[in-house]
Amino acid sequence: MGSCIIIVGVCGAKTHNYIMNEEKINISFTGEYYNTLDSKSRLSIPAKFRKALNPINDRTFVLTRGFDNCLLLYPVSEWSKVEEQLSFLSSMKGRHRNFIRSIVRHASYLQYDSQGRIIIPENLCEYAKIDKEVAVIGVIKKIELWSPKMLDELDGDSQDLSDFEDLADEIAF
Repeated sequence: MGSCIIIVGVCGAKTHNYIMNEEKINISFTGEYYNTLDSKSRLSIPAKFRKALNPINDRTFVLTRGFDNCLLLYPVSEWSKVEEQLSFLSSMKGRHRNFIRSIVRHASYLQYDSQGRIIIPENLCEYAKIDKEVAVIGVIKKIELWSPKMLDELDGDSQDLSDFEDLADEIAF
């Protein structure tokens, strides 16, 4: 059962009761932040992102390698969906096995501490070429962690937004 939202009109009279399905209360990760790793490779997750994390995740994310030499940080509930999708791939096909392996072998469950920090494993820092500075980017249902240098290189190679008009049209943006 969802939450009951009461909509009140301008004069203060109750105008509607609306039952919201929990699935529809979907706060997304958006925005770009820059943080630094401390001496113990801990990264502070922006407060906005921690607040957007559904309590069902118990302050826990899953961190893994992404494409484009970045790291992907999933809430546990979203990671479960990724695992489910991966489970539909065939274990009989080498390409499928390699893809699954490349994603899950580097996955780490990380619970942020009382100060909102997670520890980034050394092998993942090396993969993403993260030394000290980290660009933290909200990408709707997940968070990307980038070396600012790698992100600048990607941005330099990126297309102009007008090159995405067909995609924008596909989703009625």
